[in-house]
Amino acid sequence: MTIRSVDLDAQFPLSGEKYDVIFLLGILYHLKNPFFVLESLARITKYCFVSTRIAKQTADGQRLSPYPVAYLVGPQECNNDDTNFWIFSDGGLKRLIERTGWNVLSYVTIGDTINSTPADPDRDERAFCFLEKRPPILSAFPNPVPAGEGAGKTTISWDTADGSIGKVYVSVNGGEEALFADSRRGTAAANWIQKGSSYEFCLYNSDHTELLAKVVVTRAER
Repeated sequence: MTIRSVDLDAQFPLSGEKYDVIFLLGILYHLKNPFFVLESLARITKYCFVSTRIAKQTADGQRLSPYPVAYLVGPQECNNDDTNFWIFSDGGLKRLIERTGWNVLSYVTIGDTINSTPADPDRDERAFCFLEKRPPILSAFPNPVPAGEGAGKTTISWDTADGSIGKVYVSVNGGEEALFADSRRGTAAANWIQKGSSYEFCLYNSDHTELLAKVVVTRAER
């Protein structure tokens, strides 16, 4: 076992290592930037267990649960602990999970599940989530490209799903790859699809060392 000290509130690196599962238990509401942490973890693991405090309403009864929001507690407001920051609503936590590249496999809450608040010790509610990294997406439409006069056209769409920069390369008939596009997500037209040729589009990570997804595009003969 290796124990490492990492400042989770900094732009921390994790040495490019990959993990099968990560446990993030009782940590999320202690982070200044939980979005960055969850997005970073999505790049290095397949699954993640998360537990965190959530709230259904404010102390004066204003409902939070229908909205994707987070409550920023004061330094003395929650157990007199100034390392507590963001207490999410139920909808806010689920939105955060979705936006940082995860799918929810299981979700359960315990504690005061009716009238929980961000700060009251006796109105504490906890969410426990089992998350799966959302796979990268690369698609072409239409595919095959319909027959017709002149060159055919297809639209390539991609999404790395975890906020990282992706690079889309294309090769024709097994030839050398050429850079087609690069961004986290997007769409771009390939309007030079010829009959009798095969076009392999590949989505890689930013340094072109890991293949994330691929799709082969052809054109109909008639």
